[in-house]
Amino acid sequence: MPGFIPEITTRVKVEIDLSGIDEALDIIQSDDVLSDIPSLTDELNERRTQLQSLQSPLGEAISKSLKSNQEMIISSKHYITGMMANSVDIFSDGDDYLVGNTAMSVDGFPYPLAIETGRREVFPIDAKVLRWFEGGNFSKPIFAKHSGSVKADPFVEPSIEDTMYDIDEIVDEIFDAVVR
Repeated sequence: MPGFIPEITTRVKVEIDLSGIDEALDIIQSDDVLSDIPSLTDELNERRTQLQSLQSPLGEAISKSLKSNQEMIISSKHYITGMMANSVDIFSDGDDYLVGNTAMSVDGFPYPLAIETGRREVFPIDAKVLRWFEGGNFSKPIFAKHSGSVKADPFVEPSIEDTMYDIDEIVDEIFDAVVR
C-alpha cells in the first residue's frame, strides 16, 4: 500500500447480492418441469455472470468519484501548493479499492491527517521558530510552541457523503454500458 495514511484512507468494497438468482436457480433445478427448460437456467446463469462482472468496474468507478470529490473539497480550502489535493490516490487491494491521501511534509509528517482531525499544539520541527504561510506571505514568528489549536477541517467524511449521492448515477452508467 503506497504511503496511505491509514486513519484517513477509505476502503471501497462492492458486493453484489446474487441470492435472488441463486434461489431461482435452486427452485428451477428442484422442479421436474422447470428443470427440463434449459434456457431458464442458462438465462439466469448468464445474468449471474454479468452481475458478478460488474463488481470491479463499480468499485473502480466509485473509487474515482470518491477521489474526485476529495480532491475538490481539499482544493476548495487548501490550495497553496496543491500537493495535498494531488496526493489523493487509488490502490487496488484484491477486490477492494483504497482511496487515500499520501501527502507528507518534507519531514515525513502526514499533514492531511492534521488537517482532517485538527491539532491541539503546533511545534516547529527543526527550526527555533514557527511561522504560518498565508496569502503568499510569512506571518510574524511564533516562538518555540504555539498552544492555540488548529481546527479540524474534515475532507474525508464530506467526500464520502458526496459520493453517496453519486452512486445511483454511477450504477446506471455501468449497467447501461453492459446492457448495450
